[in-house]
Amino acid sequence: MCPPPSFLATDAFYSGVHHVLTAIEVPLHIFGAYVIVTRTPSKMSSVKASLLLLHLVGAYVDVYLSFVTTPVLTLPGCLGYFLGVTLWLGLPSDVMSYWDISLVGVLAVTILIFFEDRYFRLTKGPTAGSRSWKRVFYVVLHYFLSVTFIAPAYYNKMDQQLGRQLIKQLIPCIPAEVPARPDFIILDTDKTLTCWCVGLMFVFLFPQVIFFVFQISWYLYHTVSQSQATNRLQKQFFVALCIQVFIPFALLCFPVIYIIFAIYSGYYNQAATNVAQIAVSCHGILSTLTMLIVHKPYRQETLEFVNIEMKQNTVRSITGIDAKI
Repeated sequence: MCPPPSFLATDAFYSGVHHVLTAIEVPLHIFGAYVIVTRTPSKMSSVKASLLLLHLVGAYVDVYLSFVTTPVLTLPGCLGYFLGVTLWLGLPSDVMSYWDISLVGVLAVTILIFFEDRYFRLTKGPTAGSRSWKRVFYVVLHYFLSVTFIAPAYYNKMDQQLGRQLIKQLIPCIPAEVPARPDFIILDTDKTLTCWCVGLMFVFLFPQVIFFVFQISWYLYHTVSQSQATNRLQKQFFVALCIQVFIPFALLCFPVIYIIFAIYSGYYNQAATNVAQIAVSCHGILSTLTMLIVHKPYRQETLEFVNIEMKQNTVRSITGIDAKI
């Protein structure tokens, strides 16, 4: 049975929500970068560069997916098309979709490198500032994998004309105008290779993140070679970092569960898929907001900024009233 028609399934709804998200996230990410650069205290200086890199990569992924390409995923197949500005530039759909998927890997690797860098700075001290050739190779290798892990799926991409003929068999409820779009791309109809590529990348990265988080926790809670005040500050900072990274990712659990369910059950509901993708698109906004809240120096700067804006608006309002009187 096909799902009933819904405004949530339309391109107008999907692109409109992403335009709103873009209008929110661009100034928010700029403010977040400004706060990191200008308001990071000296006691956090060792993590300033890696925190800024993590923020900038997340902001880039956010803007690219929300505004530049705005990909529309069509489940249960690995299919889709684009509504972003690149559509009007006439860029190839396969190039845009390849980079969309790769950016997710780049963000995941950046999170891993963030915790890896934090671990070595804690355990090695000032000497961790200059990376050994082994650590440089480690970083380069992971970023290389982040932009190539999906390559096998594209190398074995099915013939697009044949795929368009098979779409109606795979998804009987899909509107005829969707696969007829010139920018519609069919990566994989049976999902096997694409899911393997994404799954292997996840299995490769996630245990490493858990390893470094566990090692940092073990070091902070079992090391007595530093003052209690320093140790307490490091614990507080580490907890704040974990909250900053993992709370936004908790948001992804529900849409990811739905996407996995839709792929493996053959379920088609474009409205639900659009809502799931919009939830994923909110990750960057939630990440920046969490960063501004959980770190005390950033929270204070944000409250001061909001207070100044409120005072200025109040002054304008009072001035306007006086002028009328």
